Amino acid sequence: MFRKNDQHQQMPLFSSIDALPEKQLERLEESWAHTFYHEYFSRIEEDVFGVLYSDDPSRPNIPTNVLLGLDTLKSGFGWSDAEMYDHFCYDVQVRYALGYRDLGVGHFELRTVYNFRARVTDHMQKTGENLIEKAFEQVTDEQIAAYELKTGKQRMDSTAIGSNIREMSRLRLLVEVVKRTHRMLDEDDQERYADEFAPYLKGSSGQYTYHVKGKEVGDHLQRIGELMQRLVKELSDAYTDEDTYQILQRVFEEHFITEESKLRAKEGKELSASSLQSPDDWEATYRQKRGEDHIGYVANIAETCDPSNPFQVITKVQTESNNTDDAAMLNEALPEIKARMDVDEMTTDGGYNSPDVDATMRTHKVKQVQTAIRGRKPSEEKLGLDGFEWETNDDSQPQTVTCPNGQRVEVTNGRKPLRYRAAFESPDCEGCSFDDQCPTRPLKSKPENVLCFSQQELDLALRRKRSADARASKQNLRSAVEATVRAIKHPFGNGKLPVRGKSRVSMVVIGSAAMNNVRQIDRYLAKQSKANKRKKTGAKEVQSDQQSSADSFFVSFFADLQARLRSVGFFEPVWAC
Repeated sequence: MFRKNDQHQQMPLFSSIDALPEKQLERLEESWAHTFYHEYFSRIEEDVFGVLYSDDPSRPNIPTNVLLGLDTLKSGFGWSDAEMYDHFCYDVQVRYALGYRDLGVGHFELRTVYNFRARVTDHMQKTGENLIEKAFEQVTDEQIAAYELKTGKQRMDSTAIGSNIREMSRLRLLVEVVKRTHRMLDEDDQERYADEFAPYLKGSSGQYTYHVKGKEVGDHLQRIGELMQRLVKELSDAYTDEDTYQILQRVFEEHFITEESKLRAKEGKELSASSLQSPDDWEATYRQKRGEDHIGYVANIAETCDPSNPFQVITKVQTESNNTDDAAMLNEALPEIKARMDVDEMTTDGGYNSPDVDATMRTHKVKQVQTAIRGRKPSEEKLGLDGFEWETNDDSQPQTVTCPNGQRVEVTNGRKPLRYRAAFESPDCEGCSFDDQCPTRPLKSKPENVLCFSQQELDLALRRKRSADARASKQNLRSAVEATVRAIKHPFGNGKLPVRGKSRVSMVVIGSAAMNNVRQIDRYLAKQSKANKRKKTGAKEVQSDQQSSADSFFVSFFADLQARLRSVGFFEPVWAC
């Protein structure tokens, strides 16, 4: 039965925290734990997790904000589950961050965290709804509102994330699948196929491939393919619902092909990047980027970047198989970001452009600023559309155009949708210094030079102009997002997460992003606290100087008065006669 946790809002009169010495208590209240509690833990709306629990009267759940907060700390600090649980049991800062003021309350078994993750993952797979992402965005939106951060300018970047799987050669992967298929079989079937499986059951899959020489790999692949072909056909009726059988069928179809009734192993270049990389992670894929091989996933990060903000926060986190194009992730994320907050400019690198992205940008009235643009470079011998000055409406459709020679004309619709034409007066074009480069076409029927173009060509031209303007301004708003990406991956060393599967990878990346936002806020509050202390110290020094000045005045005054009185004999003794 689901129950919200509001006990942390009622502080006990006496607690373990209160027993700390005054200086240690003050340090605790100035640490990251205090910021985490107020800026993350206390903002979590637990109702979103109510769908994971039964409505029937039963034992109340362990607080979901505690479980989510604990998992966020695990991701943010790169702890193992054992380390996370030890910190929860014995670390005062962690207990304080999760709303506990007494070390003797709130304990539960580590298995509870596993069950919570399993429920979240199962809900995600059944409904497609990521509750961890939903909670992260709700908390982030509140943080943005609380600190009045401007969200009009945002930036985006992606990074490869490794899954917790072994990197296998092709032959080793196939042998491993065969071995697991044998373990799936019942005793009768194991005995039936004993001779076929025998060569692959002696030792591990790694030991099998260790003894295979390079020139022999082809023969081994062929024998395994023929065995898999037989198993896929003969085991389908009895084992079709088994995960292992589905892996067997998938791997066989990905690695082998039948041509003219003859089975052969596919060449390396014929293998898809989305092919199975490990039987332990069905969704991890292969990608080569900048000459490096990556197996796993890609994390895509959107972050505020308005220079007037005192700090920036991550607004959106996406996790996809690493063969997903950057432009596809931007196209998916932009409507969601726009629905949550005001954004009118998105700064990206060269991998985020596509016709679909241009259309989405127009629909949501967002300008894309790229540090580089993917695709063929424009010819230097011809003047491109980015050499003209354009006036567009709110939907980024052209209204007027001014050529480099200064002639301004209206843009009219072409014969097809999203096609346009601009007609320049031929007499005004005579003697133009750009005549050799001009992309216009002279008409025979009229004294006009006509420029014909599509919306897609104009979108590209406008992006080129914005990119050039951004370089000319020497204000690179995108570069800092790379430091944010590194901060998210930093707890995991080489960027290889200690989990497998898209659902779990997504949860860990979001947790690390949430912790990054907390650290940003904590650094800002620390600066504010130091500034306030300096002001108070300065005020005390001024007050002390004023008091010292007043004291000096009175001391000087009375000393001078005493000297004057002595000069007139006021202090001389009077002797009685």
